[in-house]
Amino acid sequence: RDAAFAVGAPADEDPLARRREQAPPAPVATEYTRDDTAFLRRDTLAETLRLLRERPDAVVVAGSTDWGVEVNIRARRADCVVAVDRLPELRELRVEEDHIEIGAALTLTEIERRLDGTVPLLAELFPQFASRLIRNGATLGGNLGTGSPIGDSPPVLLALEASLLLADADGEREVPLAEYFTGYRQSVRRPGELIRAVRVPLPLSPVTAFHKIAKRRFDDISSVAVAFALDVEEGVVRKARIGLGGVAATPVRALATEAALEGRPWSAQTAEDAARVLRGEGTPMDDHRASSLYRSAMLGQSLLKLYAQTTEAVPS
Repeated sequence: RDAAFAVGAPADEDPLARRREQAPPAPVATEYTRDDTAFLRRDTLAETLRLLRERPDAVVVAGSTDWGVEVNIRARRADCVVAVDRLPELRELRVEEDHIEIGAALTLTEIERRLDGTVPLLAELFPQFASRLIRNGATLGGNLGTGSPIGDSPPVLLALEASLLLADADGEREVPLAEYFTGYRQSVRRPGELIRAVRVPLPLSPVTAFHKIAKRRFDDISSVAVAFALDVEEGVVRKARIGLGGVAATPVRALATEAALEGRPWSAQTAEDAARVLRGEGTPMDDHRASSLYRSAMLGQSLLKLYAQTTEAVPS
């Protein structure tokens, strides 16, 4: 830090300093080939989808915060890489009367700034998702597209009852996120199909929380991630949605716990009873991040923590 300060500030006429004050150049269609490999960027979503129909083996990248690690650390290479990060059709954010639609190629930082707290559960997720540098490039489409069971956004989006708009050269379909994952890093997404947007229904549940359990508080991979969205009316849990990450081969909804909460008073006894159910959700395993017993314990503790955090605001 001292060395950086010792360098001093650039002169007013410094070309790099002047360049930083200008808008970035507009993205242009790109086709770079070397030997038998290619990096391709198209101008429109329709052109990209036609390309993916021709090259279903292509690796699709936006921020490349996941694939970039594979290239850098594991020396993986792809015959064809297709960039979608600047496609206008994937960079829209619209707030409608009954839903919010978030473009799959918007970075997490862009979503955070544009929503500005409109979705409190997402607002709670963002500061815990990796680092600011990663959030400047990472996208919801990428986090969901990899199908990782330890991604931080799937539990939150499951609790929000989000659905995905999947597009290919033949058209578009909407798939509930709860039906999207089919196995470890597997999904219903077909070859040549892209996640165009994430749709979050409105109105939102008023009682929400995101609990991320990791070895480091920030900038770490989750051992367990739990997202809650509850409707509590007149002291009774009318609706409960709970998304889990890190406790099964895919992100999952805690359906048994949701059933144990709904229709019961939001009380310490209900929280304790439901916490016992939550400890048995998923199929936690032992690995270098946490033991299965620890993961189960954290699941139950997360619900007790939620109750403790909300009892001052919600009648019991």
